[in-house]
Amino acid sequence: MPFRQVTVSGFPALALRGAEVEVVVVPVLGMKVTNLRRLRGREWLWRSDQTALAPGIPGASYVETADTGGWDECFPTVGACSLPGRPDAPPLPDHGELWSARWESAVSDHAGGTTLTGTVKSPRFPCEFQRAITVDAREPVVRFQYRLRHLGGEPFPWIWSAHPLFNVQPGSTLELPGVTQVRADSAHGRLGPAHGEAISWPEGVSGEVGHFTMPHRSAGWALKLFADIGPSGRAVLTDPREGERLELRGDPTTVPQIGIWINCGGWAPEGRVPYFNMAVEPCIGAPDRLDQAVEAWHTAQELAAGEERSWSIEAALPGASAG
Repeated sequence: MPFRQVTVSGFPALALRGAEVEVVVVPVLGMKVTNLRRLRGREWLWRSDQTALAPGIPGASYVETADTGGWDECFPTVGACSLPGRPDAPPLPDHGELWSARWESAVSDHAGGTTLTGTVKSPRFPCEFQRAITVDAREPVVRFQYRLRHLGGEPFPWIWSAHPLFNVQPGSTLELPGVTQVRADSAHGRLGPAHGEAISWPEGVSGEVGHFTMPHRSAGWALKLFADIGPSGRAVLTDPREGERLELRGDPTTVPQIGIWINCGGWAPEGRVPYFNMAVEPCIGAPDRLDQAVEAWHTAQELAAGEERSWSIEAALPGASAG
């Protein structure tokens, strides 16, 4: 069966299944993807054991109320901030507005696989955001296709980031082919790098060459980094113990940046045990705050009246020994 209704923590969900991969999405939770795995394989998405799944509250803090794991979408900002050029306007919410919005969704089965399409109108801007997830019928690939459409009125600045939190273990590795330099956004539990500072990748983070290896849970630090994705548009996560691999692929002309959140016991909201996870986030614009992307890093986009933008990424789960 290519798709079926299931429940996740009591919430109605849809499980999309191809020949080799299954994805589970909970529409009422901002279209959160809660599961991404090969059939009979390891679960790639991290799930919090300290924060329960619950419908998002517009304007609430994401990290306090909705940082439950899985894969969310962040638009028109990631970090809470003022609207550039409009200091009198209400601030943009933490992790954007999509995770707490009410989406419309539809599922379809076709020759190429199964597609779940979610559509939502921005409460702040005259635009419509759409994400279509397709689980390939034959290959171990999940395709995420996005469309942002201006519905008329004034242009506005924006950034977008996929926000998958991955279930990594000590020894898991991250490779960013073609990337030799990253810029820091934030650091916790270790000295530097300072915000905006450029450092070598991965040598400047871990002293390694070629790839970054997740350290032990006791390392006690966290970093948020950004990079230009490089000509390959790829990021590769490997779990050597399980013999599995996850590869994110995008077109660098439409998805030019990537965010890397490495948390090895270095951060959690106040009152909670620090998390152990990693986010690898194809994105358009950096760093996390829209105002900084506009005013300092100059990577933000502007959507003009009547304009439409489309982009896509793929998550492939071939297993570590493939390719």
